[in-house]
Amino acid sequence: MQTKRAATDHFPRPIEYFILLLIVLVIGLIIVEELAIVYSWSHRSNVYLTIAAFSFDFLFSIEFLGRSAVSARHGQFWRYIRDQRGWIDFISSLPLLLLVSGPALYLILFSDASAGGLLAFLSILKTAKAVRVTRILRLIRVIKLLGKIQNTESAMTNRHVATIATTGVATLVVALFIAQFVPFLHVGDRGPHVERCLNSLAAALKSTRPRGQGAPDMLWIAEFLASSPAMSDVIRLRDASQNIVYQHPEYQELLWNSHQSGEWQPVGVTGYMAQISYRSADMEHARLNLFILAAILALVGANMLLYSREFAQTVADPIFVMNKGLREWDYNLEVRLPRGDQQEEVFELARAYNSRWLAIKNQIREYRRRKSGGGASASISLNDVL
Repeated sequence: MQTKRAATDHFPRPIEYFILLLIVLVIGLIIVEELAIVYSWSHRSNVYLTIAAFSFDFLFSIEFLGRSAVSARHGQFWRYIRDQRGWIDFISSLPLLLLVSGPALYLILFSDASAGGLLAFLSILKTAKAVRVTRILRLIRVIKLLGKIQNTESAMTNRHVATIATTGVATLVVALFIAQFVPFLHVGDRGPHVERCLNSLAAALKSTRPRGQGAPDMLWIAEFLASSPAMSDVIRLRDASQNIVYQHPEYQELLWNSHQSGEWQPVGVTGYMAQISYRSADMEHARLNLFILAAILALVGANMLLYSREFAQTVADPIFVMNKGLREWDYNLEVRLPRGDQQEEVFELARAYNSRWLAIKNQIREYRRRKSGGGASASISLNDVL
């Protein structure tokens, strides 16, 4: 009955293996998405990544709905959500499909570069980037499906270590999400980035040319913007007469991530207008995401390789041996105690088991053997203990 109840959300084994493959691939996709931003991949490459992200989110949404239906059919839906971490399946599927990859794919297929208002709105809210990190939670499913977190055949080790890893990962993701709304944390914040860029540009345009030759002319402006790393997000600049005095060499690419869909922004009180990209801000945020992802992978790896082994040796294995020794008459293996004076309760119990119960058990077995004429009895009574 326990096995049946525990498997009420399971699909056939081939489907489970396919889902496992998808989990591994989607973790790789997360890393590639952030690297595409850091290294300024072409818009076409980002289109392909968006289509791939939508496909993964769609398949994982189908998986969550399918597991929910199977669990509900057995009356175990809330058990699937709570005990079998169905909430991870949920937050890494439907919200991403509806809030991130779905709208992004819609804009790619049915809109042009000037119609990016919806995507820009989602990005300003930080939903598109903060929620996307929750895909890494599926790494817990990888561990669960492969059984990598266990050192023994211990359900307690699996559940305990998975709970610790899930709690740590969820805490990092929630902290990253909340950080997007903290006013003084501007990592990757597009608004302050555009404002700083416009202020720096205004200060440069108010300055004099080298050698005191007066206000900057068009040639000096173009050379200054082209050679200044701080001005790399200026897409185009025009003067009060509507003349384009500068255009970025990657003009077409930068338009895809331009502030307010490429609208002209006033550059202080200089009379100039500029189109500003938020590419550098996105790069900064992508680097933060990569750091968080690396931290999550390190956390899960440490739980899998280090803590699970420690927990199994100090908690699960002693309990397993003592439980089997109490239940099986012919099982006389002692609990292995670590070197040194261990004061934990489990080792106090293990010492009592080794020194008292096993000794009594051996005496009883010897008494029963003599009493039955050399044959060992498989049962034990209170009278035997007394």
